[in-house]
Amino acid sequence: MAHEYDLGVQSVVYQDFSLAELLDELDDVDVDELELWDYHLSPDDDAETVEAGLDRIEDSSVSVCGYGVIDLDDTGQAREHFGFADRLGAGYVTVNYPPDRDDITEELVALGNEFELDVGIHNYSSVHHDDLSQVFSTIDDVRGVFDRYDEERLGLCVDTGHFLVEEVDPEDVLRELGGRVNSVHLKDTSEAEIEDFPGAGKLDLSTVFDLLDEHVDLDAPVVVEYELPAERASDALREAVVNARAAME
Repeated sequence: MAHEYDLGVQSVVYQDFSLAELLDELDDVDVDELELWDYHLSPDDDAETVEAGLDRIEDSSVSVCGYGVIDLDDTGQAREHFGFADRLGAGYVTVNYPPDRDDITEELVALGNEFELDVGIHNYSSVHHDDLSQVFSTIDDVRGVFDRYDEERLGLCVDTGHFLVEEVDPEDVLRELGGRVNSVHLKDTSEAEIEDFPGAGKLDLSTVFDLLDEHVDLDAPVVVEYELPAERASDALREAVVNARAAME
């Protein structure tokens, strides 16, 4: 059975590039959507930089589907990011914060409703965080928040690679939490690279797309993500797109 999902890329793939440089790179890659990381354009940038960035995106081959990952450790930090995501025309924001901070969850729900943006809780792993109590890294971490907050706009951004690193099977995540998944970061892990492009390692892409069809009502594009050396960024993205499209057939 063929699957139909738009493909995007997280701009962290091009973490060593400027916004203009990464948009130039994407002219030659078969993706139409971009989840924008605040390193490349941020509400903290001056007005001239923001206007130039928005114009450059408008003239590019991609549209902004989402914004993040926004790292939060207290209330009062998220509003400017939601306003900026709205200005970008994003449909969702991805967020990272301590799972036990219900005050942050409540603020995110309120902002999601105010700006009409979906909120995707993004899972992490020991790749980037020494203290996993401060991030969502297990199914139980995510389920706990969802049990307390049954909110339409509050969902999960499944980062398949980070779950794999923590030996959490992304397939189990999709089966158990699929009804709350609103965004996907398609990432792999392999013997060669702890963060690799989809199809290069352990991730079973065909099964992931099967489970998305079966358990998830996904409006957002499936977003490819990895962190590889800059000289490999675009070639790896082309391979990832080929792998993903083949798995959708």
